[in-house]
Amino acid sequence: MAAPKPPDLGDGNGRSFAAVVAARSAAAIVDEGIGEISLYRGEPALRLSRQEMQTLAAPYRNALVGRFPSIRPSMEAVRKFFVSLGLKGECAVGLLDQRHILIRPVLEEDYTRLFLRRTWFVKNAPMVVAKWTLDFKSNQEPSVVPIWVAFLGLPIPFFGKNQIFKLAATLGRVLKVDSATSDLRRPSVARVLVEMDVSKEPVKRIYIGDDDYGFWQAVEVENWPAFCKFCDRVGHLEGDCFKKNPGLKPSGSNRENPRRKGKESEPRQIALGEGRDNGEGPTNPTPGGE
Repeated sequence: MAAPKPPDLGDGNGRSFAAVVAARSAAAIVDEGIGEISLYRGEPALRLSRQEMQTLAAPYRNALVGRFPSIRPSMEAVRKFFVSLGLKGECAVGLLDQRHILIRPVLEEDYTRLFLRRTWFVKNAPMVVAKWTLDFKSNQEPSVVPIWVAFLGLPIPFFGKNQIFKLAATLGRVLKVDSATSDLRRPSVARVLVEMDVSKEPVKRIYIGDDDYGFWQAVEVENWPAFCKFCDRVGHLEGDCFKKNPGLKPSGSNRENPRRKGKESEPRQIALGEGRDNGEGPTNPTPGGE
């Protein structure tokens, strides 16, 4: 005897049950998305507030952009390079365009290590690492970079992890505290690595207290980099910008060796004594930009 034919659970319009379920699932996904489908000046629009956009960007807070000023190696070579670094967690790498890659380390520790050095060499090709932001544009370099901040003469009670993080968070996203600060080996100064916007003037002091009692805490930044507001690049000022002043650009025979210029170096200290804990150490991009 032939098996009974299963009942038709379609929608009566010739679509199968599976097709109906798939369509309903797609509609449900659209409903769960953030934003409102609308029109803007007569054209299709997805209306989102800035806060909603930031919510969407939250999962990518550890994302970085690698920029190759000259030649970009193959993506296979780039991915092998990141594997060779021995990062502690996974790190996805994808192509944004011919000169930029998106780097997505899972662990904040790996993010800090990659970001702090800023210039890496992939098969002898320099790669400048910058923070990915919601406003990323390939012709601009984000002005947010990791900066070591020193709190000279900070009262001892503020050396606790929670409190030092709270204090440093007034300046930007806190990435790490150096080891001599964590274990109070150098109580004369506390050092914290913080993401800061170098297109603005550095903060010189922070007020701690309330309206009745408090004090100003001095803030010193180490190796505050130059930022050119003409070409939106870190590493040189507007007066030294090759794009604004083409005559400043050296000829091919006089151009500095990028490998030698990008050699890893230790940052200048501000009489902070022992306890350096700056990971890979920053390297500065070539003055004048590309």
